[in-house]
Amino acid sequence: MNMFFDALPEFLGALGAAVAMGLGALIARTLRGTRPAPMPLAGPTVDQSKLAARRFTLLETTHISGETVQITTTRPAGTVITYRSDDHAERFELTDIPLGDGTYVAEPLDRYA
Repeated sequence: MNMFFDALPEFLGALGAAVAMGLGALIARTLRGTRPAPMPLAGPTVDQSKLAARRFTLLETTHISGETVQITTTRPAGTVITYRSDDHAERFELTDIPLGDGTYVAEPLDRYA
């Protein structure tokens, strides 16, 4: 029984230190006014830093004048877009692959099917 009474001051000191640290963290969080981030809704998540407009070059697609076709969009990589020319529509998948001219690759999906 004497052993329990001898250990009681150390236990109470450790318990008091843990309570003091918890209260300090709670007060600091309250003073900063931050709250935990809410849980995201179900569904795909999009990195907000990648929502800037980017230019994509449609591979193997040219205008009548011979220039390559480039489009600008804020859609993320992996999105399938439809490019309509004079008499037909063609689907392209946007990628994160950069080209040397500062644009990104948009790969044709229906061309080789």
